Amino acid sequence: MSGKKYSRPHQVRSYECDQTQKMTLPMLLNILMEVSGEQSRLLERGEEDMMKRGLGWIILQYTMDIQRMPRMGETVEVETQAVQYNKIFTYRHFTVYDKQGKTLVKVQTTFAAIDLEKRKMARITEDLIAPYEAPFEKRLVRVAKPEPVDDDHAHTTPYRVRFFDIDSNRHVNNSRYVDWTLDALGQDFLTTHEMTHANIKFDKEVLYGQMIDSVCSVREEHGTVVTSHRIQREGTTHCAAHFYWKKMEE
Repeated sequence: MSGKKYSRPHQVRSYECDQTQKMTLPMLLNILMEVSGEQSRLLERGEEDMMKRGLGWIILQYTMDIQRMPRMGETVEVETQAVQYNKIFTYRHFTVYDKQGKTLVKVQTTFAAIDLEKRKMARITEDLIAPYEAPFEKRLVRVAKPEPVDDDHAHTTPYRVRFFDIDSNRHVNNSRYVDWTLDALGQDFLTTHEMTHANIKFDKEVLYGQMIDSVCSVREEHGTVVTSHRIQREGTTHCAAHFYWKKMEE
């Protein structure tokens, strides 16, 4: 049995969309985190409540299946619930519906609690999760790793971590990593392809002022375009991802 559900409508704004008038993936992730944050505040487990405990929530991985991205001006319903937890991780699902109730996007996420002083993951206690009513499951949920970059056919784009890339948890907001991965594909690709699946895994923090490299490779497999990505710094991987795409209809 899963935990409490929470949902609210969201009208897609023009500044949340790209030039194809569809919501960008980084913006969608920000909206999902906003909705889960609202539920947490209502359950007295929001950012301020967590900070009083010396803790914060961090996201370790997203997996997503996308029928289509929300469109500019459209009102969608965003639903979320914590589905289970163990001593290390908690798992939360999101679903985005159109106004007819059709599923547009389904997302599975893996969260962890971080000790804000030690900058290390903290144990997840029953008291921390109790308001969500998510069940405890000792067994870990196995989530596939992103498909690796083909380094023989990859290209690299450098970026600098800016002040406004850092969020209130004092680390780079997870949507910024997605910005860096997707931007490296370029305008011609992004305006002619639609994403159908995503797998994004966060490994290590990057800090203000540091330079990172966005490495990506592209291949086609059984009619599906697959892009693999790695955000790295000095040989260390900080984020890995892969995305499946289909060509946009004319």
